[in-house]
Amino acid sequence: MMQKLYKKLFIALALTTCVSSCNFLDEDTTGQPTPDKFFGTLTDFQGFISGAYTPIIQLYGTDAPYVAGSAAEDVNAYGVVRWRPIQEGNWNNAINPEEITDVLWDNSFVSISACNTTIDLIRNNEKVSAEELIPIHGEACFLRAFNYFNLVRWFGEIPLLKEDNQSNATYEPQSSVIDIYESIVSDLKLAEEYLPATQNDKSKPTYYAAKSLLAKVYLTMAGFPLNQTDKYALARDKAKEVMDSGMYSLESNFFNLWLWQNRMTNSEFIFTLYASSNNGTGGYINRAVRPREEKGWADWTSDKTFLASFPVGDNSRVKGTFYLTLNAEAGNITWEQSQLGEPYCSKLRDGGDKAGNYYGSSVANLADGFYSMIRYADVLLIYAEAANMAENGPSQTAYSALTQVRSRAGLSTTPGMSQIAFDEAVLEERNWELAFECNRWFDICRRKMVEQVVRKTYPSAVIDDHNYIFPKPKGQLTVMLGVKQNPGY
Repeated sequence: MMQKLYKKLFIALALTTCVSSCNFLDEDTTGQPTPDKFFGTLTDFQGFISGAYTPIIQLYGTDAPYVAGSAAEDVNAYGVVRWRPIQEGNWNNAINPEEITDVLWDNSFVSISACNTTIDLIRNNEKVSAEELIPIHGEACFLRAFNYFNLVRWFGEIPLLKEDNQSNATYEPQSSVIDIYESIVSDLKLAEEYLPATQNDKSKPTYYAAKSLLAKVYLTMAGFPLNQTDKYALARDKAKEVMDSGMYSLESNFFNLWLWQNRMTNSEFIFTLYASSNNGTGGYINRAVRPREEKGWADWTSDKTFLASFPVGDNSRVKGTFYLTLNAEAGNITWEQSQLGEPYCSKLRDGGDKAGNYYGSSVANLADGFYSMIRYADVLLIYAEAANMAENGPSQTAYSALTQVRSRAGLSTTPGMSQIAFDEAVLEERNWELAFECNRWFDICRRKMVEQVVRKTYPSAVIDDHNYIFPKPKGQLTVMLGVKQNPGY
């Protein structure tokens, strides 16, 4: 049932991207938009690139990216029987894994297609001034890099489709992981050059967003599987550029970050996806994380052992991260007294006034949620980790970056740590600070920690290198003939 729903979603998104964003007025015999037919004004280009956001907003409005990383400590998908093997790091035993992998794959490639087409249209444009189109070109490069960064971490080798070879998608062979990363870096460097420092529309990336994402890409390249440790210095330097800009700061109250009413005004979000029930991008994740006693779906929760790992005194961050006491309608019971007996996720709970939370309903309203992809706390922690590794020990600036994050949580920072101790402290801090933001799974992969983490909960789990990437959707092996299944699946 859910698989059919996702297939329909994929088709609808593809049609939405190509049709509703282009305002077709004449018959298109080729099936593709071209500059001479449809693109005569800046508004035409702006409308088309907006179609690249729809699939990724829809993606983060579903369970897929959260359940995909449930082998990490923050997300607990054990309550849904078919997802238990994923929770245990074993996709081979998952019931219908395409329920998750199709959504990751399809939505990302639909967005990439819109980016590629935008870049190709700009390249062939003769009606709008090139200067006016520079920011849109940068936007397309940023979003394409964002999608490929996710795909390469989820699936490893995949076809690298760009504006010049997209028409050959059926037969395009897979690219190596290093080639995909080099393309991501190239796109982000171009986005740095083309994007403005600020945007009136908060949903659009700036060149600081490009710098922040590039810092994260470099940090990932420094770890498994590429192990290019020279990239630590590059990650440090890019993060420092954002820190030195003065454009961002930590919100004083961690809880307030996750309130719908503050989604556009806080000082910390660098790149955020904003859903809207008015334009078809609304999501249901806010309902999926609510307890059943509140008529939520409780598709996944957090884990009591993860909650217990938070340091003593970390009260403000715990309150903003976990939903621990159910509402009056549910009897004001604690999470321990709930049906699943696990703490719930608070960060994704507030979906705005239009959010529905009707358990078992297939027609409930979609929420006007928001999904923070990059925020300033992440940049500070990227800097702290990368600087420590590049400089063979923590500098005062690295200490300051870590301390800013811990101080907001009401915690002190241990002075005089060794390089190893500081590195462990930063990784722990990332786990607590960025919980439920689709970071921890990627962190334990790039630091080759999956076996260590999974076996804390499942001591008999058999983990090897193949567990670090997911199986490619079986349907894609017959549609994209250059795609090969990952080893071990």
